[in-house]
Amino acid sequence: MKLHYNIKIFLSSLIIPGLYFIFDALFYSNFSLNSNSLWVMISNILIVVLLGLYISHSSLRGLKLTLSVFFIYYTIGHFNLLIEAYIFNVTNRAETIKEMLQGLFTAIIFAPLFVLILNKWEGSSETLEFKRRSVLSWIWRAALGVLIYLIFYLAAGMVLQATYSDLMSFYEDKLPAMDVMILTQFPRGFLFVLVAILMLRTLKLPKIKRAMIIGFVFSIIGGIAPLIPPSDFMPANIRMVHGIEVGISNFLYGMTLAYLLGQELLNKKSV
Repeated sequence: MKLHYNIKIFLSSLIIPGLYFIFDALFYSNFSLNSNSLWVMISNILIVVLLGLYISHSSLRGLKLTLSVFFIYYTIGHFNLLIEAYIFNVTNRAETIKEMLQGLFTAIIFAPLFVLILNKWEGSSETLEFKRRSVLSWIWRAALGVLIYLIFYLAAGMVLQATYSDLMSFYEDKLPAMDVMILTQFPRGFLFVLVAILMLRTLKLPKIKRAMIIGFVFSIIGGIAPLIPPSDFMPANIRMVHGIEVGISNFLYGMTLAYLLGQELLNKKSV
């Protein structure tokens, strides 16, 4: 059974670069294959393993599960990353739009295919019942979650700047105005909060396991995996230190959010 599942994971990881290729061929008349296929494969396997963990332990099925996978994958693995790259002038507007559309195309097709491959399309979703929480409690927890993201973001950036001088050389002519950089993090943090709430409300796992999966999704899908393949926009040394920075800070942030936003699971019932 485990071998069968691993084969599904491996085959599913081939779908992502295939969809990227189809998008380029359809909309940009670009039929070239990525020459760094090994690094691309490693990146995609990591993404698929984590999404597979979520699917395997989700209370959802069918279309609801597909929409959840799409939202997690596109928000964390594409949208939030590309907004950051754009405001730091790593990518220009045209390239950012192209990457956004390519990610959207990929996520829309990949999500239902992956749910189908893992045999989670059929069956009934379950309603997980949690200890009640007031609207006011949700509001202050969500607001605090966004603020904590800004703190993690700034702290990680300052540590990296202080310990790795090559970083400032790369960003010397790319840094945005401080107010733009900070204000951009509030909507990005809010999206992280929404993803965390979605996963916390649909994962049928104990609190610590839910927290770890959220931490790894934020860390790997939201940072490490996209930085593995060589890129024309960022040299290897900058990608490596960003991978370490984002990997640690996003994991800790995901764990923190899971405990801040998590609720006690009471029971579950089919719907």
